[in-house]
Amino acid sequence: MRFVATPVLVLLCAGCGERPPVAPVSGTITVDGQPLVGAAITTQPIAKDSRNPGAGSFGRTDEDGHFELELVKPAIKGAIIGEHRVMISPAGGEAASREPKKSADGTYVFWTDDPQGHRQGLTEQNLPPSFADGSLRMQVPPDGTDALRFDLKR
Repeated sequence: MRFVATPVLVLLCAGCGERPPVAPVSGTITVDGQPLVGAAITTQPIAKDSRNPGAGSFGRTDEDGHFELELVKPAIKGAIIGEHRVMISPAGGEAASREPKKSADGTYVFWTDDPQGHRQGLTEQNLPPSFADGSLRMQVPPDGTDALRFDLKR
């Protein structure tokens, strides 16, 4: 009986832990023809036939505006194949770049995520809200791409 049950269990678990359909994605972001340096790019797949399209991806631009996406979970390079919403936030608007605050008695340090400050950061750089509101779209082909371009205009 044990010899019959083992192959059955192996077949049942074959689907367990399947990786989502992910392809490598990299590219560049420019604003008015200039590289957008240190910007965060996050993407979220758009559901077509299910309520859960899968995990989003993220990346950060380098000095040339180049980025490479990585899936949030599991942490693997790329993005789920299909259409995505795209959000781009400049370096100055990121909560992580803000100064830490001290408690009233000065005993511990903490960070706050201030949405008003985030919006102000975007305004200071004169970037339209459409860069960060999810209205930008991208398509991830089955073979992936290393030539994704976001040529944004203020």
